[in-house]
Amino acid sequence: MVCRLPDREFSEVLTVSEDADRTWDLIWRCKYGDEPAVASELARLLLVYLNHNRSRIERFDHIATCALYAGPRTHRLWDYLRVIVEAAERADSQWPFAPDLITKANPTGRFLGLGVEERRRIAEGELRQALDVPDPQRVAGTRVLVFDDVYSEGFSLREMARALRRAGAVEVAGLVLCRRKGA
Repeated sequence: MVCRLPDREFSEVLTVSEDADRTWDLIWRCKYGDEPAVASELARLLLVYLNHNRSRIERFDHIATCALYAGPRTHRLWDYLRVIVEAAERADSQWPFAPDLITKANPTGRFLGLGVEERRRIAEGELRQALDVPDPQRVAGTRVLVFDDVYSEGFSLREMARALRRAGAVEVAGLVLCRRKGA
């Protein structure tokens, strides 16, 4: 959906796994099933992709995680994307992981099970207002790859890219574990 918009803000979306069903099962277990140990398996998938696609990835100065709010006002008390990236960094510290590059100040509506227009409304409203780039100097003039679990329509990535570009990033692209409509 967002890929067709003139103001999508990101340059491209790279996909780690073509096996969306298997990868979605792992993501579900990690994200909703209280199985944070699955993060290690997802980190391995991520590292295999990064190492296999080194020439495409090396142009990026940072690999940020999609900003999540994990705290007392939400159902999730941990940042599963940060856990995945930290597991990947422990296994292979050569990649420029930067999970704190962009932050989310409050919980926002969940996308799971919602229609396209409702997802877009949440992204362009609540999510856009909740995002912050705490250190714009760190972002200015850089290329940022934003890591997320799933690419559905692209609304979250668009908002992350929008915030990063307004903070001075010259390019923002997405890196997702899998693509899945309506996930």
